[in-house]
This record gives sequence, structure tokens and C-alpha cells, in this order.
Amino acid sequence: MNDPWVHVVAVVAMSLPLSMFARAADAPKVLLIVRDGSRDLELMLSQEVGVMKRMLEESGFKVEVATESGQPLRAGSVELATDVKVSDVVASDYTGVALPCMAPAPEYTVSPAELAIVKTFVEQGRPILAARGSVPVLAKAGGLQGKNYAAASEIDVKAGGQFQGTGVVRDGNVSTSGVCPLAAKASALPDGTEEVTRNFIESLGRKK
Repeated sequence: MNDPWVHVVAVVAMSLPLSMFARAADAPKVLLIVRDGSRDLELMLSQEVGVMKRMLEESGFKVEVATESGQPLRAGSVELATDVKVSDVVASDYTGVALPCMAPAPEYTVSPAELAIVKTFVEQGRPILAARGSVPVLAKAGGLQGKNYAAASEIDVKAGGQFQGTGVVRDGNVSTSGVCPLAAKASALPDGTEEVTRNFIESLGRKK
């Protein structure tokens, strides 16, 4: 045990977890606002939210999930922990915000707290991702004004954007998609989740 290399290896091994924790603590934070309700919660948690979260984390971001209830979301074998209630979010803590589609029920209406968060990001020109069912939320927050966008269908012309179809579009710091996992399952169209997340990551200053 007097071999100096043994001590060097031991010191390096002991320091690795600390450096990893330091990097995680310093990582820029991204907010993921997830609706509590969905027409297919298990599918959307696993194939949409889970994919976005994984890709962002692999690119070096700390992802915090916000829901209206603040409670974990569970469906089948899938569980998603919640970090913060939407009403408690401090928008300035995050470098970007992602709004998954989540295949909401037709009667879904965006909460004032969620809309206020999105408006803050729009007004400050910070990166935003909006997928299918969340593109109308972005429009309501003024985020489509002067932007090319993708969606399930053309948003009201009063939103001020240019509809480019149901694919995936990035215009500056705004990334949108028109096909989510549930829509892809019900049609022959490709799911845009991975592509729109890559665009969002690039708008955050990283490559994926």
C-alpha cells in the first residue's frame, strides 16, 4: 500500500462524484411544464415527456418538471416526479421552457399561472418549445407573433404567425411541432418529439 500510484488513483476516484455533483449543481435549468391530464397519459409520459427530459439531461441541462397539482404523475408502469407546482415557478430561474403536447382533452384550458410563465419567456426572448396541443398556449401568450410555426392546424390569424404545416419548425428561439406521439399513433405522420427537442437544445446553445 506504499505505492504512490495507488494513492493517486484513490484520490481521483474519491473526487469524481464530487466533481459530478458540482457540474450538476451548476447546470443551466430548463422548465418542463406537464399537464396533469391527458387522453393517453402513459404514452405521453413515456414517449414524449420522457424523451424530452432524457435528451435535455444528456445535453447537460438540469430539468425541473412543473405540474398544476405538484403531485407525481403515474400511468401504468410510468411515473414522473414533479419538482415544483406551476403556481410556485420563478421563471427567472430557468434558461428555457418546454411545453409538451400531452394530448389534452378538448375541454382543457390553460391556467393563468402557466400562461404568465410562458408570457415571461416570450417577452424576454428566451428559448421555448411547444408541441402540438401546447402551440395554442404559445399563441395565446403572444409567442407566435411574426414567427413561422408548426401545429396540428393553423392557429387563429390574430396570433400573427405563419403556419408551416404539421412538421417541425424552429424560428429563432421558438421551436414548434405539429405531431405528438398520440397523433403519430393515430396517423401515418412521424412523431416530431425528438426533432423539436433537438431544435430546442440548439436554441439553448447546445448541439444534440
